[in-house]
Order: sequence, then C-alpha cells, then structure tokens
Amino acid sequence: MTLFRQSAYFLSLFATVSCGCLTELYENTFFRGGDVTAMYSPSAQHCQMMCTFHPRCLLFSFLSESSTKDTEKRFGCFLKDSVTGTLTRMHRTGTISGHSLKQCGHQISACHRDIYKGIDMRGDNFNASKVNSIEECQKWCTNNIHCQFFTYATQTSYDTKYRYNCLLKNSLRGTPTSIKVMDNVVSGFSLKPCALSEIGCHMDIIQRLAFSDVNVAKVITPDVFVCRTICTYHPNCLFFTFYTNAWNVESQRNACFLKTSESGTPNSTFQENTISGYSLLTCKKSLPEPCHSKIYSGVDFGGEELNETFVKGVNVCQEICTKMIRCQFFTYSLVPEDCKEEKCKCSLRLSLDGSPTKITYRTQMSSGYSLRLCKSGDSTVCTTKVSARVVGGANSSLGEWPWQVSLQVKLTARRHLCGGSIIGHRWVLTAAHCFDGIPLPDVWRIYSGILSLSEITKETYFSQIQEIVIHPNYKISESGHDIALVKLQTPLNYTEFQKPICLPSKGDTNAIYTYCWITGWGFSKEKGEIQNTLQKANIPLVTNEECQKKYRDYQITKQMVCAGYKEGGKDACKGDSGGPLVCKYNGIWRLVGITSWGEGCARREQPGVYTKVAEYVDWIVETMQGDGDALMKSPA
Repeated sequence: MTLFRQSAYFLSLFATVSCGCLTELYENTFFRGGDVTAMYSPSAQHCQMMCTFHPRCLLFSFLSESSTKDTEKRFGCFLKDSVTGTLTRMHRTGTISGHSLKQCGHQISACHRDIYKGIDMRGDNFNASKVNSIEECQKWCTNNIHCQFFTYATQTSYDTKYRYNCLLKNSLRGTPTSIKVMDNVVSGFSLKPCALSEIGCHMDIIQRLAFSDVNVAKVITPDVFVCRTICTYHPNCLFFTFYTNAWNVESQRNACFLKTSESGTPNSTFQENTISGYSLLTCKKSLPEPCHSKIYSGVDFGGEELNETFVKGVNVCQEICTKMIRCQFFTYSLVPEDCKEEKCKCSLRLSLDGSPTKITYRTQMSSGYSLRLCKSGDSTVCTTKVSARVVGGANSSLGEWPWQVSLQVKLTARRHLCGGSIIGHRWVLTAAHCFDGIPLPDVWRIYSGILSLSEITKETYFSQIQEIVIHPNYKISESGHDIALVKLQTPLNYTEFQKPICLPSKGDTNAIYTYCWITGWGFSKEKGEIQNTLQKANIPLVTNEECQKKYRDYQITKQMVCAGYKEGGKDACKGDSGGPLVCKYNGIWRLVGITSWGEGCARREQPGVYTKVAEYVDWIVETMQGDGDALMKSPA
C-alpha cells in the first residue's frame, strides 16, 4: 500500500517501548518512523492484534476512515519497530496508535469476532453464495479451509441481484488487500482462530513422510512441534514438512516448509529424515500457545545480535530475553572462554521472521525462545520450570520430572510395578489397574525424588500407603475410569527433586496441548525389561476420533486421551502404567493423562490410551477434601 506523506505539524513527544504490558491507545497520534510493514485493517484493535503477532512489531499506527480524504490511505495499519525504544509522536486527527500486546499474557489472542458495517474488505474472491444472514456468512467462512475474511451484501443492497451474497475471500497475508467504504455491506473475519471451525483437524505427526505441495514460507526450527505452531498461526499454512538434522542437504536441515494446496489436502511421498503434519487452526477446541517454552541443549540459535550479557543459568538467560521485548530467541554458552566465574554468556538475538537464521549443534550451548507470547499463569508451587520404560525414549536427568514416583511391591522381593504422580503432600495419582490383584496397602512402597532404580537401597526412604482409593466406576474387566488416588501415611517434604504436578482445571477439558511428554521406568520394547534410569519421550496427542479408528474393538470415551506417533516408535509400555502424561500449557506443567492401556507398545497406528485427568478433577477434589493437604490445581 502507499504510505502517506507525514504532516509537517507534530508534537515533540516520544513513545517509550517498555518491557511491561501497555494497553493504552493514543487518539489523534501517529508514531513517526520505525516502519516494518504496512497493511489494511478495519480497526485499531485489529491492527494491534496484527502487531502483536508480527515478530518485530512493537508499536503501531492506524489511519481511521476520518483521518484522510485519500481513499487509498484510509484503514492503513502501520507496524513499527524501534531500536532505541523511542518513537516520535505526531499529531494527526483520526489516527490511533498503540503498543503490541506481546507481553500482556491472557490478552493475547488471534481471535477477532468484530463485524464491520459499511465497509468492503477486499481480497481474492474465490467463492460466492446466497445466505440468509451475516452470521451464516461468517459461519460459512469459518468452515471453509481457505477463507480468511468475507463480505456480505445485506437485504438493502442497491442492486437486487447482489442482495444476500456472501463472498469468501483470502489474500497472501491474511488481511484485506484494500478496504472501501460502501453502503449496505458488512465484512468480518473467519472465526477459525476462535476455535469455532467445524472442519475438524489432524493432530498426527507423521515421520518419514514429506508433503510435496505449494510452499508458502520456509522457517528454521529446532523441532517439528515449533514448526507446527508456526504453521498454525501462519495465514496460509494448511500443513507442513520438517527436515530433521539428519537430512542429506545441509542447507535444508532444520527447515520447516509451510505449505498449502488448492484442494486443502496434501500430496505425500515417503522420505527419510522428514516429519510432516497439519495446522491446528481448524481444531474445534483452543489453539496452542503462540510461544515455544522448551530449552534445547547442545544447540546454538543463529541470528542478529541484540545484546550480550553474563548470567548464571540458562533459565535466567531466557527470563532476560523475555523481559527485553525485542529479543526473540537466545543462546546460553557454557564454553570456558565464554564464562566469568559462575556466570556465562547469554546472547540475545532476533531475526526478520522471529526464527533462528541458522541452527548449529554445539556441545556446552543451550538455546530457546522468548516467552513474551506465552499466556503465563499464576505462580504456584506446581509451576515447575523443568527442561525438557518409555519405548523410543531417552534418559532423564535428576529433578527433571520431580512429580514422578515409582510404585513398588515388596513380597518375597521388591520390584517396580507402576508409575505415579505427586499431586499433594500426602497424595499420589496413578492408574487403578496397578492394584488389580494387589489391593493391600501394606505391600506397597512409593519411592520419590529418584532417577535410577539401582540407587534404591535398604536405607533409601520410601512412603507407605495409608489408603488406596479406586474410582468407584472402575471395573477390572473393562478399560474405563482407570484412575486411583493413593494417600500416604506421612506427608512429603517438597524439594528440588520431589514436588507436585498441577492438575488441569475443569476449563482445560477441551484445551489443545502441543508440548507433551511421557515418563517412566517401563519396558523399552514389548518383550523387554524394566529400565534402570527414568525414561522420557516427547509425544503428540491424537484426537479421540482418530484414536477410535485405530481401536475399533474398543470404546474410546471422553474420559480418555490418546497420544503417539502414527508410525509408532515412541510410547509407554509395561511398567509405565499409572505414570504421567504431562503437557506445558499457559506456562504451567499439567497432568493431562495417566498411562492406562494400548495395543502392544509403540506399534504403528496404535497410539497409547491415557486416562484424561481433566474429566476427574471433581472426583479428585472430593476425595481429598478434609485432608488439609494443598491440592496442586492449576489456575483456571
């Protein structure tokens, strides 16, 4: 779009870019300079949302309809950056300016429900139909895979042949290519980002499969999960292919190709060292957080240097990056020459697209992203900042999963049978089937705060069970309601290596989790043996509809959640039962599932099935009432 000539009249004021949440809008004010890009937007609120999700935008200025007589400049949205943290404020009647909401937590949303009367948001018209109302038109757009915005001609339209016309539209950027004032029309946006689409979504992550469709963008990401989140928030990405670090073309390693197709479905080919998946924009639940909280060990994120400081610990480095609003990602170096006494170099970086320009694998380095777009929850004892027998898993480190416990039976000999999760000083949550045939509390021992089973000796402290509470609807011959509470005789003292996991809130029943892990000492293969060191595996969730297709002889109920890769390879197995499926959501680790059952271990097309904890929160709370223990329930 054409940039307007700035008025010669201005006020010598400055806009200070703060690291805090700034929500104030400044009327009759235009920020001078710092232009990153410009687009058309129907309102200041929509312009602010576009600024919030743009990787470099910190401030914006919006030209309303009354700001200029030039129709080509009306509804201009100017996204701006500032290296110095200041921008000059100019007086301009009808202009509205403000700040990005990047650090405003729960105010961050890609959902825009407003309807705009009297304007035509123009773009590529790809479909038209007669509908009875604006609501029906918006719903039609929401349920069309390619529709980003729409215009509806009302019953008072001057030309009878256009009345009730609903035009579905899109553009390369997801925003109007122009906006015109016009009587008797109404415009708005798709509500897919509001999780209201009825199209349905695919949560599968498919290894050794490449999609060969039209590339709309390429970004560099450390793993497939970051790739999927970026695809979800890109206006034209329907699916993606991620090339792993083992890919034979060096320039394409860690490349995430965002893709689309005219049909809305991908064409695929078998390809080693690739992983593919789908945007989650059409999921009828809630979208994943637009941020990436994992810290990647042995990785150096390349980019434009913003600042360099010396701190103690990678978590502190991430906190500094998050507070410095222009910082997008960072690298923390433990290389001896990069350290001064107890502090080491923390490099704060940025790029044009918000992703690393290059990823290099180097020992003694760790990298991660700013958490500025995370919807951080309240601080509680269960908001543990962990880094990130499980089949296909890797060894954990001490204190990485401090809620994990080992449930062991001592008869003639002591042996590990199940896992479990600390949810309170005297409470552990596990699977009901762990106690099939062994219902006596006296024979059980619960070990917490340990990493390796071999470190357990006669002197190792263990908790004894006071009471085993099986869910009243659990039946041994069936797979449902596989959940049990274990009350300990003596309260646990919380330490760095032994602390509780948050339960999900009831409002999280339909949340979409994209960063999930399973842990346990169980078998590493179907006919294997108990592992000595606690294993961990990053694993994607699978929709219940997809899961039901894989288990036609069983009923997948709403009290269950499924997880696993389509081609298998990573899964819970014997000895992992009762252990946690945890996901990080809104900055908090939550106990999403309890390892329950599956067909074999890590088989292709056979995801693991877990008890869905959110469905049992009321029962858990009621059972624990009167005990006086602090329940680790996450903020709603």
